[in-house]
Amino acid sequence: MTELPVAVNAVVIFYSRHGQTESLALAAGVGAIQARASVRFRKVFEVADSQTIESEYIAPRQIDLEWADVLVLAIPSDAPDEMNRYLGSLKDLSGKIAAPFTSRSIMHGEKDPALLALYAAAARVGCMVVPVPAERTADPPQTVRTHIRRVAEIARALKPHLAASNSAAAP
Repeated sequence: MTELPVAVNAVVIFYSRHGQTESLALAAGVGAIQARASVRFRKVFEVADSQTIESEYIAPRQIDLEWADVLVLAIPSDAPDEMNRYLGSLKDLSGKIAAPFTSRSIMHGEKDPALLALYAAAARVGCMVVPVPAERTADPPQTVRTHIRRVAEIARALKPHLAASNSAAAP
C-alpha cells in the first residue's frame, strides 16, 4: 500500500505595481504545485485610493494564514511598505514557514535592503524564514520555482514534527 504524502498548503502573498513581481509570484506558485502543494494567491492592498486599485486577486485573509504551512512573500524592491505594513498587522504565525523574496534579489542576486526588512518582518511574527538561495539561474522564474519547490518540500518534512510539538504544548 502506498502511503499518501503529507499535505502542504502554500499561500503566495505578493505586492506588484507593474507586473514583474506578479510574474515571479506566479512562478512561485508553480514551484509549490510542482512539490504537490495546494496554493492560494493573495495580493496585499495597495497604498492608493480606491479608483487606483484594480486587482484580480483577493487580499490575504486570516483564514488563508491559518490554512497555509508556507507563506511566500513577494515584493518589488522599490515598494516594501505595503508588505511590511501588512505583516506588521499580523499576530503570531509560529510554526509557519516564510519564503520572502524581492524582484531585485531574484533578478540580480543583490543584497537587497527591502529583502532584509522582509526577512525581519516575517521573523517578528514568528515565521521560520527560508532565505533566497545563493545559486540562481539565468531564468528568474525558474529560480523562484526551484526555491519554492524546495521550501514546500521542507514544509512537508517538518509538518508532522510541528503538529506534534504544537499538540504537546497545548494545555
